[in-house]
Amino acid sequence: MAFPHPFYFLRHGETSWNAIRKTQGQEDSQLNEKGRAQAVRAGELLADESIERIVASPLSRARHTAEAVAHHHGLEIIFDDDLKECHLGDMQGTPNGPWLQDYWIGEFDPPNGETFGQFSARVWRGMRRAVDMGPNTLIVAHGGLWIAAHEFIKVEPGLMPMPNALPLHITPDKNVWRHRVLDEARLGDLKRSPGPSV
Repeated sequence: MAFPHPFYFLRHGETSWNAIRKTQGQEDSQLNEKGRAQAVRAGELLADESIERIVASPLSRARHTAEAVAHHHGLEIIFDDDLKECHLGDMQGTPNGPWLQDYWIGEFDPPNGETFGQFSARVWRGMRRAVDMGPNTLIVAHGGLWIAAHEFIKVEPGLMPMPNALPLHITPDKNVWRHRVLDEARLGDLKRSPGPSV
């Protein structure tokens, strides 16, 4: 299960649906003003990192976040449909509820959506393909990918939920991802966050 190279991971900036805890899934919601500012800050924090390629979900919130980083590196963004957020079927556009936590543990299958098992297998395949391209790949995607990755690896130190636009550098070590947070000023958000909104 080990990935062959160190890589970077960045969840997209905040959207208006994140802010009101409305279920996005694969609905193509946009970054809000705060999210755009978060993307710019993440781009600045990653400007001096040795990023060799950027692979992103094609959904707008991830694409626009990736563009804020690519601006500093002169890189073309590679888009991969396997990095999209989970497809939550009929639950997309509804308020987050207890069903979402059940989804994350594989105990709720959204009507007309994908199961958590299907989602986890898909995004693991996409992340693996991105990192296989070579060292220092930046993956720009969604909070659900971080949850799904825990089905395959252990993360040290623990980091759950994944905040919006918090850049990480990850060093794979067998079945463990050891990460370094690149925005120390936002670490307090980890303790205050109520949980991921997808």
